[in-house]
Amino acid sequence: MKDSELISRIKEGETELLDVLIAGHYDGICRFCYYKTGDREAAYDCTQETFLHLLRHIDTYVEQKKFKAYLYRIAGNVCTDWFRKNGLQSAGEELLETIPREDPELRRLELSDGILRAFQVLSQPQRDVIILHFFYDFKLREIAQIANIPMSTAKSRLKQGMDKLKAYMKREDGYS
Repeated sequence: MKDSELISRIKEGETELLDVLIAGHYDGICRFCYYKTGDREAAYDCTQETFLHLLRHIDTYVEQKKFKAYLYRIAGNVCTDWFRKNGLQSAGEELLETIPREDPELRRLELSDGILRAFQVLSQPQRDVIILHFFYDFKLREIAQIANIPMSTAKSRLKQGMDKLKAYMKREDGYS
């Protein structure tokens, strides 16, 4: 069943479908929160807070183009609030191994030290756009919604981030 149908039926009183909706997104949101915070306990707390926020406001949710992007935006905001509440700036060295690899080709991809170092040359906003686009399969329009930025900014961050990664890989391979 699609998210839009689940939400519609939940609003009509079939509250037992909340479990289905949450179960369908729980692991992805938890991995995303872990990527954002770099802390397992914080990721669990942020995941719970994300779904609590959803439960509190599901009656006022207006169907948008994609519920998943809406939910990830809530999770991103919850993680930002977690940093503010704890007086932190960012996760620092992100734990990129939390990126999902459902695709068989991606499952074989190991995030080597070289790739982890390459990601460190990116700004956090560039890294977020690249991660959301290539590892979570969000379209740029959805990334703009999640990050609350114009689509042109999402495109720019993706291009600049990819350019930085290419330049880094060339330097590492000795092709400069």
